[in-house]
Amino acid sequence: MRHAIIADNVTNAMGGAAPFVIPGRASALCGDLARPSCQSIRMTPIAVTMGDPCGIGPEICAKLFAEGLPHPAFVIGDAGAMRHAIAALGLRLDVRVISQPHEARQHAGVVDVLAVSDLPADLSVGTIDSRAGQASYDYIVRAIDLANAGLVDAIVTAPIAKEAMKAAGISYPGHTEILADKSGTSDVAMMLANEDLRTMLVTIHVPLKDAIALVTHERVLRTIRLAHQACLAYGIARPRIAVAGLNPHAGEGGMFGTEEMHEIAPAIADAQREGIDASGPFPGDTVFMRARRAEFDIVVAMYHDQGLIPVKYMGIDHGVNVTIGLPFIRTSVDHGTAFDIAGKGQARHGSLRYAFDQAMRLATAKRRTILQPAKAGITAPDFIFMLTHNDRTIPDAWERIDEVLAAGVTHIGFKDIGLPFEVLVALAGKIQAAGATLYLEVVSLDEASERRSAEAALALGVDVLMGGTRPNIVLPVIRQSKISYYPFPGKILGHPSKLTGTIQSIVESARRLAAMEGVHGLDLLAYRFAGDVPRLIREVITAVAPKPVVIAGSIDRAERISALVQGGAAGFTIGTAAFEGAFEPKKSRLADQIGTIRNLLHQACQSVSERGCG
Repeated sequence: MRHAIIADNVTNAMGGAAPFVIPGRASALCGDLARPSCQSIRMTPIAVTMGDPCGIGPEICAKLFAEGLPHPAFVIGDAGAMRHAIAALGLRLDVRVISQPHEARQHAGVVDVLAVSDLPADLSVGTIDSRAGQASYDYIVRAIDLANAGLVDAIVTAPIAKEAMKAAGISYPGHTEILADKSGTSDVAMMLANEDLRTMLVTIHVPLKDAIALVTHERVLRTIRLAHQACLAYGIARPRIAVAGLNPHAGEGGMFGTEEMHEIAPAIADAQREGIDASGPFPGDTVFMRARRAEFDIVVAMYHDQGLIPVKYMGIDHGVNVTIGLPFIRTSVDHGTAFDIAGKGQARHGSLRYAFDQAMRLATAKRRTILQPAKAGITAPDFIFMLTHNDRTIPDAWERIDEVLAAGVTHIGFKDIGLPFEVLVALAGKIQAAGATLYLEVVSLDEASERRSAEAALALGVDVLMGGTRPNIVLPVIRQSKISYYPFPGKILGHPSKLTGTIQSIVESARRLAAMEGVHGLDLLAYRFAGDVPRLIREVITAVAPKPVVIAGSIDRAERISALVQGGAAGFTIGTAAFEGAFEPKKSRLADQIGTIRNLLHQACQSVSERGCG
């Protein structure tokens, strides 16, 4: 965090906390607080596999790390190969060998390497070698093991040589198949993307004659679902999916083939019945042009070259390969090993940098998103647990957070008043170290304190800033950050806060806010409104779609959870009600209260959809 503030600037917002200097991300606090979790404020690193050591992988990895990275990362590969590439390029970059991911640091002039095995000295750059093929496979498997264990934020892969792996007796046709098998995943798909296009493939590394036979209703529907999931992961709330045909002119009504009629169109219809905005089949020679004109968010292509040629034609340096459906994030370069230029210093690392940046973006979104991919039926709103009571962070939040995390809660927030700022910093670190999405809700009533709250959100490194009514004050403060911003619509008065005005005036306020650049969604204080709350929820959500809406206020009974589910809320917050034991069994342990809330959410989903919430 580049921003530095002094706590006496935020004293009012922090409930009278004593002045306290906040240097950077406030890691210097750990010595003063003596809290064990301060050590875990550091971000989980990204693993970069070196690829085939005889190709350009070591070279582009060296160039990537030499320019500096905004996130901790390390290379899984061979330290000797990295040193050789660095020396050949004349880079001012040191190699540091590490044994575990948590040892990786974010520092200029150093590349951390987690060495898997020592390569033989007689490997020749630019050639197919079974030993290099085996090594590149071992790098991938190690990365998968680390990702499955949650020890890395994402995997970024440099190119491998399939022929070299085959020579080593490894039968996988590519990265995607290894990742799927070793992670125990059956439904995966390859998405290729750049700044203008996204495409996902129904078939991947198979001969064209076999690909035609694999274009089935089941495969097409599965790929449409994964395309929907991919767009959600990128923060697209209502993805528009175009499905390409297989044959010329999309079959022209059966004149040039029947796969469109018998397999593709029925799959599209089934996806539409699941609530997915899919359309087609469209002729493959024009659908990508339409997607580039922003008519669609992603194109589902039937076979490898149909989808990849349009994306690669627009520039390999800015293309990324993302494997969708895995339990972790994986991105890759959009090119091969380039044996013809390996070792000559000519390889450009732009695609690897783009893949790294996209992995970081997806990892950040995964931690903070409040819109989860729909598996079936409707999408379940996220349950955001607030460590608050009567609009203040509870005094024993540090002790209670362990109960909340042990209950499996993954969305956790607190208010900007109630505890000294240094404790909030440590609390934020503990929540994010556990992999949960971190929310800060503003309850400030004047411009100065709302600005200080936005500055506090930056210093805390929160994922989502909720509440407040002055985006003109907040947006300039957080604009260059990765914070998602969800202000209150309507007029908010008092502490505890109340939502005043008519439904019409609140809806109009919601529309104005949602239209502003930098506003990602809304925090609707619905259950602090004296009128028809279910109607208010429905009308606000309808008015601002596809922007997500989180429902807040006094959500303390089953009927209120049911109403927000029926209204289509993206998330909801509960704090005071759980601490007061409002849910059955009354006055029970916090873990039991959380369990009851989850059960009520499940029941509400079941009542709305026979298949429940995804």
